[in-house]
Amino acid sequence: MHDRLYKLGGVSFVASGALFLAKNILEIVTGVPPPGGAELVTWVVSRQALFGSTVEIFFFAVMCLVPATWALYESLAASHRSSAVVGCGIIATTIPVMSMLVIVQGRLAFPVFHIEVRSQQTLELLVSLYHGGLHAVALLLVVPTVVLSLAMRRRAYGHYIAALGVVTAAFDVIGSYPWAIGLALWLLSAVLFSAWFVLVGLSLYRTPAAPSVDRR
Repeated sequence: MHDRLYKLGGVSFVASGALFLAKNILEIVTGVPPPGGAELVTWVVSRQALFGSTVEIFFFAVMCLVPATWALYESLAASHRSSAVVGCGIIATTIPVMSMLVIVQGRLAFPVFHIEVRSQQTLELLVSLYHGGLHAVALLLVVPTVVLSLAMRRRAYGHYIAALGVVTAAFDVIGSYPWAIGLALWLLSAVLFSAWFVLVGLSLYRTPAAPSVDRR
């Protein structure tokens, strides 16, 4: 049972990491939104296709986190319960937040009952909510990235996970300010974030069904 769960969780982490990278690259291509006014309306309308692709990828990236987080918790609970509770608990908390951001971003791309959002004030609210929400999620993920990386450091790829996790956490903070850091650092932050997911997924996939308890 656990062996299948770990493999499902590992595959889900890898898939989520790849999807988040694709989503972040599309957002980098979309660019930083203008400060508001008619310029923002023009910016949103001209990028509807990009928003549509991004929101679909974002949805599946978030959904993959559900089995991934559950499997990672199960694999760590016996040996690192506190780390598992804190790290996986915070990740689980971000899932509904990101799900709401999917809905918010969807309003920039898709009409509902043929209602298209084109009001300047409404678009300012939606864009600020979306990017403000991404900022909050990036900061929330700093702690679990470090905590879970350290808890996994004796597993397959563990030393790489620990080192990459610390660097990724630092760039989560930096990347949460895309309007201030420029495209190169924004892209680097996205690559590190996804690489950590992939490495955790590979390690989880290789986790034995009955891991030995670490007494440290």
